[in-house]
Amino acid sequence: MKESTYLCSSFMKTNSNGVNNMNEKYQFLTHAPVHRVIGAMAIPTIISMLLTSVYNLVDTFFVGQIDTQSTAAVGIVFSVMFFIQAFSFFFGNGSGNYISRQLGAQNTEDAETMASTGLFYTLVFSVGIMLTGLLFLEPISILLGSTPTILPYTCQYLGISLLGTPFIMGTFCINNQMRFQGILV
Repeated sequence: MKESTYLCSSFMKTNSNGVNNMNEKYQFLTHAPVHRVIGAMAIPTIISMLLTSVYNLVDTFFVGQIDTQSTAAVGIVFSVMFFIQAFSFFFGNGSGNYISRQLGAQNTEDAETMASTGLFYTLVFSVGIMLTGLLFLEPISILLGSTPTILPYTCQYLGISLLGTPFIMGTFCINNQMRFQGILV
């Protein structure tokens, strides 16, 4: 336990202004033993994934308190949310990989350009998903397996979820870009 605390604290050192020192991060990522870098990078990622799982469990629990149709609608909409998350990771991991290589080569200008480009394409794609989903809300719900009994619940829940698509996809993209830069959140 002591070593993991050391790993995180040594990785997240800040300068006098409270801003993470990029030179220290670069030194840590390029010169520290691999097991220390992996440990420092993995712990926040694991915690983030666990919190996401807990959120989904709690969401399902509270929706289940309403009625079974609502729970079924959440299950139907989950596949759309999985699709949205997958494309967010596509843009975030793709641009993040390039960003990390450019930062490793200390070419920050290209890294900044790719960060902006990745986020821009994520937002354009997310607005396209949102508009298409809202336009074809009922056919998509039926295609995903919604029965006539749960169709109103699915359409309502899916419509609300789609409105948040640009925010969700933008957040996932930036989060993955930051992880590839060694910024742990």
